[in-house]
Amino acid sequence: MNPVQNWRPLGLFLSLFFLFLVTGLDSRLLNAQPVTPENPIEGNIDDIARAILTYFPKAVGEVVAINPDRIEVDMGREHPIAAGILLTVFREGETFLHPLTGLPLGKYEDKIGTLEALRFHPPYLIALPIEGQEKIVVGDRVRISATRIPLAVSVSSESDHAFLMNELVSALTDTGRFRIKTLSPGASLNAARQEDMPYHIRLATAHIQERFSMQLEIQNTHTGKVLAALDVLINQSDESDLILEHLQYQLFEQRQKK
Repeated sequence: MNPVQNWRPLGLFLSLFFLFLVTGLDSRLLNAQPVTPENPIEGNIDDIARAILTYFPKAVGEVVAINPDRIEVDMGREHPIAAGILLTVFREGETFLHPLTGLPLGKYEDKIGTLEALRFHPPYLIALPIEGQEKIVVGDRVRISATRIPLAVSVSSESDHAFLMNELVSALTDTGRFRIKTLSPGASLNAARQEDMPYHIRLATAHIQERFSMQLEIQNTHTGKVLAALDVLINQSDESDLILEHLQYQLFEQRQKK
């Protein structure tokens, strides 16, 4: 069995369990069950953004072992790391000083390579080297970037409700964690990669009993591995009134055409 497929449920469980503890989002998200009228998994747009946010903690670790096709990293126990997450390997250099005061401001860094998370048994992460394998040595530092994560977002087709994508993009932007680029409907993983986006979120939307549902898949664009796949029935709430406003606008347009 492919080790990524074998351990992906564990990464998904850890990330969503952490989300449940922090936000109280419907615990049925943990089961990743499909949305049906009989079995709805419910949340508003902000809930979905917070769920995505848990996959990108500001985590730092250190390479502790190197094998021919795997690298072991001590990432600590503070943050869950999902399978499919990309991590940067860097090496610290000399300290750089403030030009006037002479006080140390930090250390120069050299990027060494890129890893893809395979499985995580806290505190140890087993990762696949994607770039720079021959340069990585024990003691190199590893992190999920603390700066904004580049993220491409698109709907699956022209028939999807783009306003839901725009709401999600707005909620993700408000977290301060992402630098987002929206792509044309049906955009491929390769299109996202060409835009230098390491992750791609693809959305499909539908109506279920006069309510909207959203199917969401997060992939890394280097290998195509799926970090998460969520099906959510969208709640109308005080925090997400645009859904109701959009429905009202559709009715207005229909009347204007008559």
